[in-house]
Amino acid sequence: MQKGKHFVKAEKPKRILLVDDEEIVRDALAGFLACEGYEVDEACSGQEAIERLKKFPFDVVIADIKMPKKNGVDVLIETKKTRPEAEVILITGSIFDQTDKVLDLGAKALIHKSTQVGDFIEKIIRVIEHENPQS
Repeated sequence: MQKGKHFVKAEKPKRILLVDDEEIVRDALAGFLACEGYEVDEACSGQEAIERLKKFPFDVVIADIKMPKKNGVDVLIETKKTRPEAEVILITGSIFDQTDKVLDLGAKALIHKSTQVGDFIEKIIRVIEHENPQS
């Protein structure tokens, strides 16, 4: 099955939990990922994401680092406790100087939001599909 520019396995789509406090970012990213054949659930806060993780299994969690109260790093830590098999991708629109720390905590990648939406989406999909996001 071909969706967009990528091939997604037809058997069972990966379940993704998308966490961002900015609705416009969540809506846009969820739409792109759904068009690529992924099953996307959304949370508007870190606390909501943690509650969903306790109730439902996800293959991938994509979380913005900078959110009020429970941030993306909190979501990463809780994901690794609750659903250690889930991969976590952290995203940020600001300068973040603790990349090594979040990778050591178990994040699969840290991807900077960019003005080039296509490049941003492409990097996320490459990580989800276990490809090198830099190439």
